[in-house]
Amino acid sequence: MKHKPKSKFTKWDVLVALGCLIFLLANLGAVGTSGRRRAKEMVCLSNLHQWGLVMKMYTGDSNGLFMADLGYGKNAALGRPELKKYYGNDELLLCPEARKPYQEGARNPFGAWRGNGLADPLGNLPCSYGINSWVLSKPCASGTDTDGGALLWRTPNVRGAACVPMILDCAAYENATPWHMDLPPLWDGHWVADTNLNEMRYVCLNRHNAAVNGVFLDFAARKIGLKELWELRWHRNWNPHNDPPPPWPAWMYNFKTY
Repeated sequence: MKHKPKSKFTKWDVLVALGCLIFLLANLGAVGTSGRRRAKEMVCLSNLHQWGLVMKMYTGDSNGLFMADLGYGKNAALGRPELKKYYGNDELLLCPEARKPYQEGARNPFGAWRGNGLADPLGNLPCSYGINSWVLSKPCASGTDTDGGALLWRTPNVRGAACVPMILDCAAYENATPWHMDLPPLWDGHWVADTNLNEMRYVCLNRHNAAVNGVFLDFAARKIGLKELWELRWHRNWNPHNDPPPPWPAWMYNFKTY
């Protein structure tokens, strides 16, 4: 008599199921504020885990390479057509803690960006995640053309992939191009749009209790402490051991140091 093979549940299956359960209970008032925030954090991590799978499938079908550039209009970052065919639910664009667009009164770090007019990459959909521009396979207009694109990762198949952020909570434009000399936000929620300076502020968001969530080039998602952002390898020449961390503003001073 043949026996049917037993189904196997992965760690992420359990985490996603638990996060969804807590999220539902939280909305029913069965847990307190801390429980609701924890539930949203788990759903956020689940979203980013799914983004890791999207990028894994995309690069697997693209000779191991990421997108050539961020593009504009319908071709921008996470909303570009060649990525959308790998996911069918636009909810994947939103962290549960940051669903409301800035245009509708949301404030950083709990707001979602949304483009306007012809430059809007997602139609009228808001988004609260962004991609590390340094992972692209060719330079784009946001500063990654430095040194002819020599700092770009281009592919997830690199040594130390677990230390290279790929997609994470982001305040603007679906992307960020951080440099190690970038300064942190001056206050909780501070950031300046329309500039290529201090783009670390786009991702240094107090969205998950002194942390953001992100998925790395090894396609694993985890929580990232705000001060830890300067210790990650954003581009190929990033060496946190050779550069001291920036001066921390008062609101970040007591956060965990890495």
